[in-house]
Amino acid sequence: MINIDVRKLISFGKGSYIVSMPKSWVEKNNLKKGDLIALDDEGAELVLKANNEEKKQDSFEISIDAKGKATEQLKTEIVSSYLNGYDTISIQFDANDREVPKIKDILRDLSGLEIMEQTSTRLVAKNLININEISISHILRRMDIITRAMMQDAALCSRGQCTYDNIHSRDSDVNRLYYLGYRVIKNALKNPRVAKAIGQEPWQLHIDAFILKRIERIADKQKRIARFLNNAGLDRETLNELDRIYTDIIESYNDVMKSYYNKDRELAFRIEISNKARAESCNMFLEKYMQIHAKAKSNTANDDLVSVARIVENLKATTVEIRDLARNVLCYE
Repeated sequence: MINIDVRKLISFGKGSYIVSMPKSWVEKNNLKKGDLIALDDEGAELVLKANNEEKKQDSFEISIDAKGKATEQLKTEIVSSYLNGYDTISIQFDANDREVPKIKDILRDLSGLEIMEQTSTRLVAKNLININEISISHILRRMDIITRAMMQDAALCSRGQCTYDNIHSRDSDVNRLYYLGYRVIKNALKNPRVAKAIGQEPWQLHIDAFILKRIERIADKQKRIARFLNNAGLDRETLNELDRIYTDIIESYNDVMKSYYNKDRELAFRIEISNKARAESCNMFLEKYMQIHAKAKSNTANDDLVSVARIVENLKATTVEIRDLARNVLCYE
């Protein structure tokens, strides 16, 4: 049931009437007493709009104390500050702290942040890009292109042509774009003017946030698949079977992204319902491999069995993300 906010019209003087404004709308649009509001007369409807003139945004700053903190904890604090829209991140640490190079690497992995100041006990990074001018669709396409390349390169690992270092580097690129996209979407959801400027409705922004996350997860899975394929000494028959399954999964990913770009609900529906068959292929392959190699007692055979199980685990996880991408496309209407 939709609740409509009804307000009473009040006479004011001889030629005007007053209606009170919802406090939530005023706060959401960052309005205050004396600000101008545009009136658009559309017959039976009178549309009120916050003044289109963009106000200068406040620069948000945060200070993080790195003393005595593990790298992972510090990374979480820095990344969360970036995602929450802080434009200046100041980090304090002990003199000659050996973690400083790692702190710099964390900052460099966040698009738009540049180290502007460094002393023996302090680093200051500032955001130099205007996220209001960044296109979500461009970020998504770039993430998609990189992820496709990662899948193709990971598949080469099953053909004895693995380039794991390149795949690992591309995963970092996808993560960097994901963080930027998340920051842009969160900013747009908090600021209706920004959402309007980039031509996105709130529900579209929510779906695109899901799309961003699913592509990032798929890229992460390809990095793991490539690592296990690169380290395992699997026989040619096993690699050929993995290559066949992997190729089918890659094709389904390409199709689901095609359905997203073209808003092709029929194609998305076919991908969603065919996911069970792809997952079953992974299960059948693993069962077959385990039966054939169950009698092997060497440490190498055991290590290879673990690697195959991890590969299949990540292949199945990839199919789940592809299925969920298809479901997101089905909601994009």
